[in-house]
Amino acid sequence: MPQWEVSFDCRLNDQDTEIVAAVAKVDALAKVIHRIPLPPAVQRHIDALNIMRAVRGTTGIEGTEVSESEVEQIISAAPTKSVLPESRKRDEQEVRNAEHVMRFIAYVLRSEPDHPVTEELVHTIHRLTTENIDYPHNEPGMYRNHAVSVGTYVPPQSGDEVRRLMTEFVEWFGNGPPRGWAPAIRAIVAHFYIISIHPFGDGNGRTARGAESFLLYQGGINARGFYSLANYYYQFRSEYVNMLDHVRFNTNGDITPFVKFALRGLVSEQEAVHDEILSEITKIAFRDFAREQLTIDGKLGTKPGERMFHFLLGLPNEPVLISQLRKGGHPLSVLYHGVTAKTLSRDLNYLESRKLIQIEDGKIAANVDIMRDFMP
Repeated sequence: MPQWEVSFDCRLNDQDTEIVAAVAKVDALAKVIHRIPLPPAVQRHIDALNIMRAVRGTTGIEGTEVSESEVEQIISAAPTKSVLPESRKRDEQEVRNAEHVMRFIAYVLRSEPDHPVTEELVHTIHRLTTENIDYPHNEPGMYRNHAVSVGTYVPPQSGDEVRRLMTEFVEWFGNGPPRGWAPAIRAIVAHFYIISIHPFGDGNGRTARGAESFLLYQGGINARGFYSLANYYYQFRSEYVNMLDHVRFNTNGDITPFVKFALRGLVSEQEAVHDEILSEITKIAFRDFAREQLTIDGKLGTKPGERMFHFLLGLPNEPVLISQLRKGGHPLSVLYHGVTAKTLSRDLNYLESRKLIQIEDGKIAANVDIMRDFMP
């Protein structure tokens, strides 16, 4: 396996057309996302979604396979409560540690927005990432003193070399060319160098992505929650690994290709968050539209009108079976407890006539798509 001599005498064409366009889009999306007012409940939903994506991504890259629903259960449960079976105890700890890193970074930067990247910061991210997990030859928060190899790549071998390179990296990153780069580029480059130095016995990829997330958050790019590039790297794992090696061995010190690759991922992650926020805002607008329609028709304030309005508020994202509604097999059935089937049919016919619901194959769904009619 080849060994790359880590050097900070790198080249980056931050005026490359693709990079300039991507950075501009990253900044624009961050500003738009940041300026959309969200109710607290929606913000909590967005936060949970972002954590699930990032946690699953950053652990999945390392081989830990947990579903988004499992991640949600783990991060919602008390720290002392086991969610996964004993045979998957390590998977659960991986998820908890990844969440701890995110919470730590958010806390640090809310307390000190200009906090620099330091060796102590990297040590802490690593400690939180690997504590309470029995990795061979790894001490949480401590640099390694032994040689390692990583797939097709051999990182610096001795502990002394690791310490020297990390000291040089922090100095170069804080006082060298990276100071003039856009926040998104700085985050990506920090990731590249930390994972290339590979300073710890285990958890290096997660630590590098943690530092990257720190810089994205600090740069205001994580404007609506704590999302990171981990989800993108997870989806394109082979390309991610190949691109790291390409820059180490084939570009003669030019890290531009890896920056381009990562920026494409950052834009896609931001767009996903933007779309999720728009989806939530559209639901809120739909409820207001429904209230307006019921008011115009003189329904709101009457018993049938209030019943229909609360029915619309309670319609979930997934369609509801009419048979379940009639038989009491759905939470919304309580609205129709004690009324006749004819009353239910009359309500549904009215809501369908006003295009507030769609009925197909015996299923009812909120017609949120009607809000598209009011978009320019």
